[in-house]
Amino acid sequence: MGHAWRVVMENVRQKVGADRTFKATSNARNEAMFKEATEFCTHLRVLERDLRSMHKEIDAKFVNLRNILSSPLPRAFEEGRDGAVPCTEEPKLIGQGVGLEVLQQAANDLKIRLDEDVIKPLRSWLIAYRSVCDRMEKLEALRLELDSRRRTVDSLTEKVDRLDKMQPAPQQKDKHEQELEKMTQLLHHKRSKLTRTMHAYRELEQTVFNSLNTLIKDTGVLRDYTGLSLQILQECYQKGYAAFSTATPLLDYNSTSDNLFTHMQMMDNVPVRVGAPSERSRQPSDRLGARKDGLGLYAPLSDDGGDAGQYGNDQQIQPQMSGYGDMQQAVNPYHGAYQPSPNATRYMTSPSPAAWQNQVVQY
Repeated sequence: MGHAWRVVMENVRQKVGADRTFKATSNARNEAMFKEATEFCTHLRVLERDLRSMHKEIDAKFVNLRNILSSPLPRAFEEGRDGAVPCTEEPKLIGQGVGLEVLQQAANDLKIRLDEDVIKPLRSWLIAYRSVCDRMEKLEALRLELDSRRRTVDSLTEKVDRLDKMQPAPQQKDKHEQELEKMTQLLHHKRSKLTRTMHAYRELEQTVFNSLNTLIKDTGVLRDYTGLSLQILQECYQKGYAAFSTATPLLDYNSTSDNLFTHMQMMDNVPVRVGAPSERSRQPSDRLGARKDGLGLYAPLSDDGGDAGQYGNDQQIQPQMSGYGDMQQAVNPYHGAYQPSPNATRYMTSPSPAAWQNQVVQY
C-alpha cells in the first residue's frame, strides 16, 4: 500500500469510526494548544491590519492638513473707484509660519516606527506560527500512517496466531509451515516499519509541542506591543502638534495675534437666535388652568426664567394674550425672538488656552 493511500484510508476509517475497538494515537495536547494559538493569531492579524489602516488614515489626514494650511485666508474688500478693492495686497496663508515639513516627517516616522518596532516583531511570530502549521500537517499525516501500520501489524499478528494454532493435515503440513514462516517474516518487517514510524512520530510530536509552547509564551508580549503602538501614535500627533510652535501672528485676523480684525463691525447686523420660555417655566397652577380652559397656551415667566434663564440668552420673550371679542387667542411666543445681538462679533474663536504658541512640545 502506498504511503499517500495509506494516510487517506486511515483518515476515512477514523472519521467513520467503523472499528470501535481500535484506539487512535492521541495528539490531544498539541491540537488543544494549536487551536488556541490559532485563535490568538486571528487577533494578531486584526491588530496588524488596524495598525496599517491607522497609518494610511493618518497619512491621508496629514496630507489634507498640509493642503489646508497651505491655502490662503479670505480677505476683506472695500468699495473702490473701479470696484471691490482688497484691504491687504497679498493673501495670508492659513498655516502661516507652521512647519509643514514637520507634519510630513511625523507621518513618515510613524510608518517607520510602526513597521520596525511593532509590525516586524508581530510578523516574526506569524512566520513561526506558519512553520508550526506546516509541522502540524506533517504530524497529522504521520499519526495517520502510524495508526494504519498499527492496524496492519494487529491484523498480521492475529493471522500468525491463527496459523500457529492450526493443526494441518499431514499432506498440507509443509505448505502450512511455509505460509506460517512467510507471514512471520512479513510481520517482523511490518513491525520494524511500525517502530520507525512510532519513533519519528514521537520525535516530531515533541518538536511541535516545544514550538507551540514557545509560541504560547511569546503571546504575552502582545500587550506590550499594543501599548507601544499607542505610544507611537501619540508621538506622531505630538510631532505634528509641535509644527505649530513656529506659527507667526495673523495680523488683522481674529487669531492668537493681539491685533484683532477691525472690520468685524460690519457683522453687527447678523441676527442671533434668542430662546423662548419653556413649558417648565410656568407655575403648576398656570399650567393647570391652561389645560382646563384650553385657551391659554403660555403662562407668564416664573422667577427661574425657564430654559431661557438657564442658558443665559440675551432676551426673554414675554407671552401675551390678545383679545378678540370674548375669546382670547395666544400670541406666537417666538415672535421677535430673533434679534440682533451686540455681542455677535465673532463666529469662531481661537483655541483657549493657546499654550502651543509659546511652548515647544516635548517628544
